[in-house]
Amino acid sequence: MNIFKKIMSGATALTLACGLSLTASAELKAGDYKAYKGAGYMAKYEVLSVKDGKSTVKVTLKNTTKKKINNWAVRFVNYGDIESVKNGKLFSPDYWMFRIIKDDGTNGSVAPNECVSFSFTMTDPGNSSNVPVGITVYSDLDKSNSVKDLNKTAFACYNGIDQILNDYKAKGVSFDECFKNGVFANLNSKDGMKTGFNYKYRSETDREINALASMFSRGNISVYVGRTEIDGEDTYFVQAKDNRTGKVGQYPHPTDGTAEWGKLDLDAPLYNKNYSESNLDLAARNVHESVEDYLKAEGLDYQSLLENDDFQAASKDGLKIDMKASLTGCDKLINDKLKFNYEGMIVYVSKMPSDKYVFWTDFMVQTKDPATGKTGQDPQPELVLR
Repeated sequence: MNIFKKIMSGATALTLACGLSLTASAELKAGDYKAYKGAGYMAKYEVLSVKDGKSTVKVTLKNTTKKKINNWAVRFVNYGDIESVKNGKLFSPDYWMFRIIKDDGTNGSVAPNECVSFSFTMTDPGNSSNVPVGITVYSDLDKSNSVKDLNKTAFACYNGIDQILNDYKAKGVSFDECFKNGVFANLNSKDGMKTGFNYKYRSETDREINALASMFSRGNISVYVGRTEIDGEDTYFVQAKDNRTGKVGQYPHPTDGTAEWGKLDLDAPLYNKNYSESNLDLAARNVHESVEDYLKAEGLDYQSLLENDDFQAASKDGLKIDMKASLTGCDKLINDKLKFNYEGMIVYVSKMPSDKYVFWTDFMVQTKDPATGKTGQDPQPELVLR
């Protein structure tokens, strides 16, 4: 499984920016290195040897804080297969593009201004691997989790579960069987599954989700995977709880941290995400495609749709995207398209103004974030001829 190509680093992770530059080369060579510096850490990634299709790398970390750390883990992108690790343990599944190596249980304690090192050997056919652009370091000094972190954890784990279910489906194992036969035994338990770099699980599914959750939230965190029904279909949801604060992140329907644990809580207040302009533009494009699909399927023209008094998206107030909404027709199609990732956004569909022209459409879509007032549009303004 290669399920994490789109995963980005967690907001509370200690992301290390490049401190020394290194010109990328077509071939990795002994002596290549890169230094990184971040809040509380300095790090160095150094190539010790390159021989017979294998490379050996040493990574050194320095604790630049005034507190002793007791556990650490390092994440970086690597495309080779890691065959062995010295003075560390490979925490991430060996087929991930993201590699996470943690302390080996004896060298997790690092005093202020002290260093710790580990090395690993990886397969590198053609010596074509590159020194990582960045390294992310995690430690037990950072145990705070915002509601944003918890919602991101739930979202990332949701995508991981989706791939796991697809893999089982390809093997002939149904969604129902996955839950009944113990694939999610720990994750679907009453208290969920504890996650963190110090937890070990036998199940491949548990190991994957534990590693993934640990990238986004740290401390006393539990992850729960439950069954639910959405639009008449049997499906699942994910929650991530900070057991220290009681805050709960959720997907779908990311919340303000007050979701009820163990069920898909659609009544909890929605987390205020503040959509970017690119999010708004992409949502508008998705709506435009949905409306076109609806018109084609129903054999309608845009004029008859826009003149329909029941079409909320064409009204003055627009259509507010809502997981709980009970809608019909084109409104339902639009809401179903956006409700997992753009809940709370408002959609407006209108006739193209008479002073504007686009050869491939007669209507336009605008989206709005009610929290910020930012808007998106499709077609884009630069494509509209006056």
